[in-house]
Amino acid sequence: MTFKELIKSNIPRSILIMALYILYAITGALGEYLFKNSLNNILKGNLNGYIYWTFIQAAMEIGAAILLPIATIAFTKQTQSYLHHIREDIMQHYYNSGNDEKVSEMQNQLTGNLKMLTTDFATPWVSILSGVLEMFISIGILLKMNWSLVLVSAILLGINFLIPKIMEKKTAQAAKQVNVKNEKLLNAIEHWLGGLQELRRFSAYGRLRKQLHQASDDYTKASKESCKYNTISYLLNGWANALAQVGLAFFAGILFINRSISFGEFAVAGSFGFAVFSAIWEITSAITQIKSTKELRQEISGLRRNEKRTVKANAYGVSVNDLKISYDQGETISYPDFTIKAGEKVLLTGDSGTGKSTLFAVLLGKLKAQSGTVTYLDKNNQPLENATVGYLPQDPVVFPVSIKENITMFTKKLEQQVLNVVNKVQLSTDLAKMPAGINTVVDLKNENLSGGQRQKVVLARSEIHHQPFVLMDEVTSAIDQKATEKIIDELLKTDQTVLMIAHNFTSELEAKFDHEIKLEKKGGHE
Repeated sequence: MTFKELIKSNIPRSILIMALYILYAITGALGEYLFKNSLNNILKGNLNGYIYWTFIQAAMEIGAAILLPIATIAFTKQTQSYLHHIREDIMQHYYNSGNDEKVSEMQNQLTGNLKMLTTDFATPWVSILSGVLEMFISIGILLKMNWSLVLVSAILLGINFLIPKIMEKKTAQAAKQVNVKNEKLLNAIEHWLGGLQELRRFSAYGRLRKQLHQASDDYTKASKESCKYNTISYLLNGWANALAQVGLAFFAGILFINRSISFGEFAVAGSFGFAVFSAIWEITSAITQIKSTKELRQEISGLRRNEKRTVKANAYGVSVNDLKISYDQGETISYPDFTIKAGEKVLLTGDSGTGKSTLFAVLLGKLKAQSGTVTYLDKNNQPLENATVGYLPQDPVVFPVSIKENITMFTKKLEQQVLNVVNKVQLSTDLAKMPAGINTVVDLKNENLSGGQRQKVVLARSEIHHQPFVLMDEVTSAIDQKATEKIIDELLKTDQTVLMIAHNFTSELEAKFDHEIKLEKKGGHE
């Protein structure tokens, strides 16, 4: 995230924002400057002149009051529009990376970190822009009054610029710690609240409270530390600013006594001195904030780099030879050699702990084997490199959209096939009981679909997208026996290659598969 990118995200709006802030600065400064004419007319006893210049000043102040909120709204739109593009880039990164990043990390990048960039990077640029305009206009007016006022201002300005350097490094480190602790807090929430049902089952509230309290406490401490250093920085800037204002007002008083400037100019010189040093305070504070986000912006820039996802060929079969998986505990699983050809329907069975899920993890590329080979096959049973297989987990993944969209996965051209696959997976009876039918929106919070209905939705998804080779992990475990038999019968009619983990299938149902791979427990681990 850079200021240049922020401006270029919508150039016409950027020009409008610049124009609004320039007009705001000019009208505000003129309103203040013309007050000297009102004061001089009071000293002369000229009522008409006093009223005239007071009305002019009031018009300028009203104009400034109108321009500021309009400019602020325009800048907010610019910022939010730009952040929207950043979110899209980050999401594309996560989608294309092929890695299973933690939800807490992605959530932190898409919410907390971007919010920090809004407050500590984008917003401070408004302070810098308005501060620079106000400073130059005020210096110009001081120069018109008396050149020596500008010289004194320049000396005092130099002092004000040096002060923020003292706290720059500390505020940057503190901002980084807030980001780190926020991600750890989100990570703790994900890990512990994700198993809330299990914690309730074993009355483990104390452990939950301890873990979340610790993570929350660390985040709170980091936030307090960041606030402390920012406050110290503001105080140092404020003290330097106050001393500079007093010094300039004192010097203006000397010039008035020596009749180098009029009383009206003496009166407003202090105001413009205040404007100059306030602008410097705003600019230096804003620069400190912006610099504190340097590492965060570099991190987000890394996520936004365009990456192309490697397109893998669809596997139609697989051949496994001498496959062994070893664990840190010293346990080793040895798998039998097997080959699954295109179109075959194979059962993977075995007691708990024999390594069924581990085998799936290897076939999906999530786990690396210590020895042996896994060779994917094409539709002609020839070796493939860099292939992909489909996967249906026991706990199906559905999204908070309609059942139809969950099946088609947002591919419009597949919508005409939905009713056909719904019948094949025995979901039509369930849909008939729902008022909105296939357009029923999945409510993840209130769980308006049963476990069996979710499994049917995911089975329909796999069928309609026609994944050539699919690994199925207990995909009918929540579906009744009668419906399971019908689903299996329909599945066996397809040309899909299927490797299915299944328990409690009847011998008649098992016999319908082409063959069975049975894993034996030999000190294995799953």
